Amino acid sequence: MTRSVRLAARQALLEQRSFWRSAEYALFTFAFPLMILLLIGAANAGSYLPGTHVKNTTVFVPGILAFGVIVAAYVNLGSKVAVLRLLASTVATVILITACTGFIGWLAFGAGPRPGGLLALTAGLILGIVCFATLGLAISSVITSAESAGPIAYASFLPIAIISGVFDPTFSGLPQWLSRMVAAFPVKALAELMQGAYTARPFPAWDLANLALWTAAGAGFVAWRFRWHS
Repeated sequence: MTRSVRLAARQALLEQRSFWRSAEYALFTFAFPLMILLLIGAANAGSYLPGTHVKNTTVFVPGILAFGVIVAAYVNLGSKVAVLRLLASTVATVILITACTGFIGWLAFGAGPRPGGLLALTAGLILGIVCFATLGLAISSVITSAESAGPIAYASFLPIAIISGVFDPTFSGLPQWLSRMVAAFPVKALAELMQGAYTARPFPAWDLANLALWTAAGAGFVAWRFRWHS
Protein backbone atom coordinates (compact mmCIF):
# COMPACT_ATOMS: atom_id res chain seq x y z
CA MET A 1 0.00 0.00 0.00
CA THR A 2 2.78 2.42 0.98
CA ARG A 3 4.69 1.56 -2.19
CA SER A 4 1.59 2.24 -4.28
CA VAL A 5 1.16 5.65 -2.63
CA ARG A 6 4.80 6.52 -3.29
CA LEU A 7 4.47 5.47 -6.92
CA ALA A 8 1.28 7.51 -7.32
CA ALA A 9 2.93 10.58 -5.76
CA ARG A 10 5.96 10.18 -7.99
CA GLN A 11 3.77 9.82 -11.07
CA ALA A 12 1.78 12.92 -10.09
CA LEU A 13 5.02 14.89 -9.69
CA LEU A 14 6.23 13.78 -13.12
CA GLU A 15 2.91 14.71 -14.69
CA GLN A 16 2.96 18.12 -13.01
CA ARG A 17 6.42 18.80 -14.42
CA SER A 18 5.21 17.78 -17.86
CA PHE A 19 2.12 19.97 -17.45
CA TRP A 20 4.09 23.13 -16.62
CA ARG A 21 6.53 22.50 -19.45
CA SER A 22 3.63 22.60 -21.91
CA ALA A 23 2.80 26.27 -22.51
CA GLU A 24 -0.51 25.36 -24.14
CA TYR A 25 -1.87 23.36 -21.21
CA ALA A 26 -0.48 25.75 -18.60
CA LEU A 27 -2.08 28.72 -20.38
CA PHE A 28 -5.55 27.30 -20.95
CA THR A 29 -5.82 25.29 -17.74
CA PHE A 30 -4.25 27.65 -15.22
CA ALA A 31 -3.86 31.15 -16.66
CA PHE A 32 -7.13 31.30 -18.65
CA PRO A 33 -9.53 31.16 -15.64
CA LEU A 34 -7.41 33.71 -13.77
CA MET A 35 -7.43 36.06 -16.76
CA ILE A 36 -11.23 35.83 -16.97
CA LEU A 37 -11.49 36.42 -13.23
CA LEU A 38 -9.47 39.64 -13.39
CA LEU A 39 -10.88 41.04 -16.64
CA ILE A 40 -14.59 40.40 -16.11
CA GLY A 41 -14.31 40.92 -12.36
CA ALA A 42 -12.79 44.37 -12.89
CA ALA A 43 -15.62 45.26 -15.27
CA ASN A 44 -18.22 44.29 -12.64
CA ALA A 45 -16.47 45.67 -9.57
CA GLY A 46 -18.77 47.92 -7.55
CA SER A 47 -21.98 46.75 -9.24
CA TYR A 48 -24.71 44.77 -7.49
CA LEU A 49 -27.13 42.01 -8.43
CA PRO A 50 -30.44 43.60 -9.47
CA GLY A 51 -32.65 44.33 -6.48
CA THR A 52 -30.12 43.14 -3.88
CA HIS A 53 -27.20 44.38 -1.82
CA VAL A 54 -25.02 41.48 -3.08
CA LYS A 55 -22.06 42.52 -5.21
CA ASN A 56 -21.74 40.89 -8.62
CA THR A 57 -18.21 39.81 -7.77
CA THR A 58 -19.46 37.91 -4.70
CA VAL A 59 -21.28 35.54 -7.08
CA PHE A 60 -18.85 35.84 -9.99
CA VAL A 61 -15.75 34.68 -8.07
CA PRO A 62 -17.23 31.30 -7.03
CA GLY A 63 -18.53 30.91 -10.58
CA ILE A 64 -14.95 31.17 -11.82
CA LEU A 65 -13.91 28.71 -9.10
CA ALA A 66 -16.34 26.25 -10.66
CA PHE A 67 -15.02 27.09 -14.13
CA GLY A 68 -11.46 26.42 -12.97
CA VAL A 69 -12.45 23.04 -11.55
CA ILE A 70 -14.12 22.09 -14.83
CA VAL A 71 -11.18 23.20 -16.96
CA ALA A 72 -8.59 21.46 -14.77
CA ALA A 73 -10.56 18.24 -14.32
CA TYR A 74 -12.75 17.82 -17.39
CA VAL A 75 -10.80 19.55 -20.15
CA ASN A 76 -7.40 18.43 -18.88
CA LEU A 77 -8.42 14.76 -18.76
CA GLY A 78 -10.60 15.01 -21.84
CA SER A 79 -7.64 16.35 -23.81
CA LYS A 80 -5.46 13.37 -22.87
CA VAL A 81 -6.93 10.42 -24.66
CA ALA A 82 -7.87 8.00 -21.84
CA VAL A 83 -4.80 8.38 -19.66
CA LEU A 84 -5.75 7.16 -16.18
CA ARG A 85 -2.39 8.04 -14.65
CA LEU A 86 -3.27 11.73 -14.97
CA LEU A 87 -5.84 11.52 -12.17
CA ALA A 88 -3.46 12.33 -9.31
CA SER A 89 -1.93 15.19 -11.27
CA THR A 90 -5.40 16.52 -12.10
CA VAL A 91 -6.35 16.68 -8.42
CA ALA A 92 -3.16 18.62 -7.66
CA THR A 93 -3.87 21.04 -10.52
CA VAL A 94 -7.46 21.61 -9.35
CA ILE A 95 -6.32 22.34 -5.79
CA LEU A 96 -3.69 24.80 -7.03
CA ILE A 97 -6.00 26.69 -9.38
CA THR A 98 -8.76 26.79 -6.76
CA ALA A 99 -6.40 28.23 -4.16
CA CYS A 100 -5.09 30.86 -6.59
CA THR A 101 -8.57 31.82 -7.82
CA GLY A 102 -9.96 32.10 -4.31
CA PHE A 103 -7.00 34.15 -3.09
CA ILE A 104 -7.03 36.53 -6.06
CA GLY A 105 -10.82 36.89 -5.83
CA TRP A 106 -10.48 37.88 -2.16
CA LEU A 107 -7.48 40.13 -2.73
CA ALA A 108 -8.80 41.96 -5.81
CA PHE A 109 -12.54 42.06 -5.11
CA GLY A 110 -12.94 41.29 -1.41
CA ALA A 111 -15.04 38.20 -2.21
CA GLY A 112 -14.61 35.31 0.20
CA PRO A 113 -16.69 32.36 1.38
CA ARG A 114 -19.00 32.77 4.36
CA PRO A 115 -17.81 31.05 7.55
CA GLY A 116 -20.92 28.89 7.33
CA GLY A 117 -20.26 28.16 3.68
CA LEU A 118 -16.91 26.41 4.04
CA LEU A 119 -18.59 22.99 4.20
CA ALA A 120 -20.51 23.70 0.98
CA LEU A 121 -17.29 24.93 -0.65
CA THR A 122 -15.41 21.77 0.34
CA ALA A 123 -18.27 19.54 -0.79
CA GLY A 124 -18.47 21.41 -4.08
CA LEU A 125 -14.76 21.02 -4.72
CA ILE A 126 -14.74 17.29 -3.95
CA LEU A 127 -17.89 16.51 -5.92
CA GLY A 128 -16.80 18.79 -8.76
CA ILE A 129 -13.41 17.11 -9.09
CA VAL A 130 -14.89 13.60 -9.00
CA CYS A 131 -17.76 14.43 -11.36
CA PHE A 132 -15.83 16.29 -14.04
CA ALA A 133 -12.78 14.02 -13.87
CA THR A 134 -15.14 11.11 -14.51
CA LEU A 135 -16.79 12.94 -17.39
CA GLY A 136 -13.36 13.90 -18.73
CA LEU A 137 -12.36 10.25 -18.83
CA ALA A 138 -15.69 9.45 -20.48
CA ILE A 139 -15.24 11.93 -23.32
CA SER A 140 -11.58 10.99 -23.74
CA SER A 141 -12.62 7.39 -24.33
CA VAL A 142 -14.52 8.36 -27.50
CA ILE A 143 -12.00 10.87 -28.90
CA THR A 144 -9.68 9.18 -31.33
CA SER A 145 -7.44 12.10 -32.29
CA ALA A 146 -5.15 13.88 -29.84
CA GLU A 147 -5.24 17.01 -32.03
CA SER A 148 -9.02 17.32 -31.74
CA ALA A 149 -9.27 16.38 -28.05
CA GLY A 150 -8.84 19.91 -26.65
CA PRO A 151 -11.29 21.67 -28.99
CA ILE A 152 -13.89 18.94 -28.49
CA ALA A 153 -13.55 19.10 -24.71
CA TYR A 154 -13.97 22.89 -24.68
CA ALA A 155 -16.80 22.88 -27.21
CA SER A 156 -18.75 20.33 -25.15
CA PHE A 157 -19.01 22.54 -22.05
CA LEU A 158 -18.12 26.18 -22.80
CA PRO A 159 -21.46 27.16 -24.44
CA ILE A 160 -23.29 25.65 -21.45
CA ALA A 161 -21.04 27.59 -19.06
CA ILE A 162 -21.83 30.85 -20.87
CA ILE A 163 -25.62 30.47 -20.80
CA SER A 164 -25.46 29.13 -17.23
CA GLY A 165 -24.35 32.56 -16.04
CA VAL A 166 -20.90 31.43 -14.91
CA PHE A 167 -19.28 34.52 -16.46
CA ASP A 168 -22.20 36.91 -15.89
CA PRO A 169 -24.22 36.54 -12.66
CA THR A 170 -26.96 38.80 -14.10
CA PHE A 171 -27.42 36.70 -17.25
CA SER A 172 -31.09 35.89 -17.80
CA GLY A 173 -33.79 35.89 -20.44
CA LEU A 174 -33.44 32.29 -21.62
CA PRO A 175 -36.58 30.53 -22.87
CA GLN A 176 -38.06 28.32 -20.17
CA TRP A 177 -37.27 25.10 -22.03
CA LEU A 178 -33.64 26.11 -22.51
CA SER A 179 -33.32 27.20 -18.89
CA ARG A 180 -34.56 23.79 -17.73
CA MET A 181 -32.19 22.02 -20.08
CA VAL A 182 -29.21 24.03 -18.84
CA ALA A 183 -30.18 23.30 -15.23
CA ALA A 184 -29.96 19.58 -15.98
CA PHE A 185 -26.23 19.80 -16.76
CA PRO A 186 -23.58 19.61 -14.01
CA VAL A 187 -21.96 22.92 -15.02
CA LYS A 188 -24.76 25.02 -13.54
CA ALA A 189 -25.10 22.68 -10.56
CA LEU A 190 -21.43 23.08 -9.61
CA ALA A 191 -21.52 26.86 -10.13
CA GLU A 192 -24.58 27.23 -7.88
CA LEU A 193 -23.07 24.94 -5.27
CA MET A 194 -19.92 27.06 -5.13
CA GLN A 195 -21.93 30.30 -5.14
CA GLY A 196 -23.87 29.02 -2.15
CA ALA A 197 -20.63 29.05 -0.18
CA TYR A 198 -20.30 32.80 -0.78
CA THR A 199 -23.95 33.88 -0.45
CA ALA A 200 -26.75 32.54 1.73
CA ARG A 201 -28.88 30.12 -0.28
CA PRO A 202 -31.24 27.20 0.45
CA PHE A 203 -29.72 23.75 0.93
CA PRO A 204 -28.50 22.69 -2.54
CA ALA A 205 -30.15 19.28 -2.61
CA TRP A 206 -30.71 19.29 -6.38
CA ASP A 207 -27.17 20.46 -7.15
CA LEU A 208 -25.67 17.66 -5.04
CA ALA A 209 -27.99 15.08 -6.62
CA ASN A 210 -27.21 16.42 -10.10
CA LEU A 211 -23.44 16.02 -9.65
CA ALA A 212 -23.90 12.57 -8.12
CA LEU A 213 -26.08 11.41 -11.03
CA TRP A 214 -23.65 12.71 -13.67
CA THR A 215 -20.76 11.07 -11.82
CA ALA A 216 -22.58 7.74 -11.80
CA ALA A 217 -23.47 8.09 -15.49
CA GLY A 218 -19.89 8.99 -16.41
CA ALA A 219 -18.41 6.17 -14.35
CA GLY A 220 -20.79 3.67 -15.91
CA PHE A 221 -19.90 4.85 -19.41
CA VAL A 222 -16.15 4.72 -18.67
CA ALA A 223 -16.46 1.19 -17.26
CA TRP A 224 -18.40 0.07 -20.32
CA ARG A 225 -15.93 1.65 -22.76
CA PHE A 226 -12.85 0.17 -21.10
CA ARG A 227 -14.50 -3.24 -20.79
CA TRP A 228 -15.51 -3.03 -24.46
CA HIS A 229 -11.95 -2.13 -25.51
CA SER A 230 -10.46 -4.92 -23.42
